[in-house]
Amino acid sequence: MSFRKITIKSGNEEFTMNATEEEYLKYYRPWWQMKKKEQRNREAMEQNGYTEESYEEWKENDMRTEFFSESMEELAEKRMLLDVLRDAMDSLLPEERELAMKVFGEEMSVYEYARVTGGNRRTLDFRKNKVMEKLRHFFRERGIDV
Repeated sequence: MSFRKITIKSGNEEFTMNATEEEYLKYYRPWWQMKKKEQRNREAMEQNGYTEESYEEWKENDMRTEFFSESMEELAEKRMLLDVLRDAMDSLLPEERELAMKVFGEEMSVYEYARVTGGNRRTLDFRKNKVMEKLRHFFRERGIDV
């Protein structure tokens, strides 16, 4: 078993440790590749006249835009669709709502739901199809094509 001596620097601290070749390839090398990619990006930005501080700010802003890239129109549309979905779920009977929440929302199979509730799988599958038809009809009445 061969060992590699690796040095990890973080701020003012430096750690040296022995790692097997397998550990190095599995853990350290991908981390090192990510750091090298960031360094190349930073160097490319600095060649275009940006400073290291502006690169860090750009990277932080880029990460923010990934999370908050939705416009107000998209958010309003999602809110409207969620309101319609809530109204659709309220239009169902309590046992139909529970079936829909478990099978569609929690992605539980009809077989599992039948086992948990003690019902017949075929009967519950038939009810699931009826609930789907009710929901489709509800959405079509509201002008939402499904």
